[in-house]
Amino acid sequence: MKCERYASYEAPGYYLVNNVWNDAQVGTGQQCINAPKGKSFSWNWNWGNNPTYIPVSYPSVIFGNKPWDPQGSSTKSLPRQVSQMTQLNATHDYAVSSSGRYNVAYDLWLTQGTQSNKATIRVEIMVWIESSGDVQPYGDFEEENDTYSLYIGQPEGDRSWHCYSFQLKQSLRSGPVNLGEFIQILVKKQLVSPNLYVADVEFGTEIWDGKGQMDIKSYQVSIA
Repeated sequence: MKCERYASYEAPGYYLVNNVWNDAQVGTGQQCINAPKGKSFSWNWNWGNNPTYIPVSYPSVIFGNKPWDPQGSSTKSLPRQVSQMTQLNATHDYAVSSSGRYNVAYDLWLTQGTQSNKATIRVEIMVWIESSGDVQPYGDFEEENDTYSLYIGQPEGDRSWHCYSFQLKQSLRSGPVNLGEFIQILVKKQLVSPNLYVADVEFGTEIWDGKGQMDIKSYQVSIA
């Protein structure tokens, strides 16, 4: 088990990263990650009161090469240009419990070109598959249907990229997710260029406060 900020484990095809990026606002607390075997990952947290709507952390399993902290791609399948990708699927099985606010979400970063770094980021796509408490995706509400609500945001002080968040209407603790479908929705709306590259796929929990535990029993990403 590792509890340092940004501590990581390597597993075949994946990284597990203890992404504690905003703990200054809660003052006290701790978060630890563990990768006991194969594709089984877990983490726990205990954070103090958070008076804001900004999450404290996003511990996650990374498939590919995260632009914010490039370590080299964990897989030869990424980066992949959107126009050259026919399928992007993930399947997961997890258990989570928490006394505070959190979500469980996929996070995809799309870049201009094959180099994965902060300067090349153009799009972030989040898919919330579960949430608890008075939290909602970053940005402004755009539209909804029977399956999801879509939010669109752009970071203050950085006009070079946008964040698109799909919040599912029903939780999905076990099963497949067609991530490529969400990309294509944005392509058809002309919000995402098919010339961009998918740099990585992340699966984790954004955490605002409280005490909790996340156990990923199985997780796999497939690309064609």
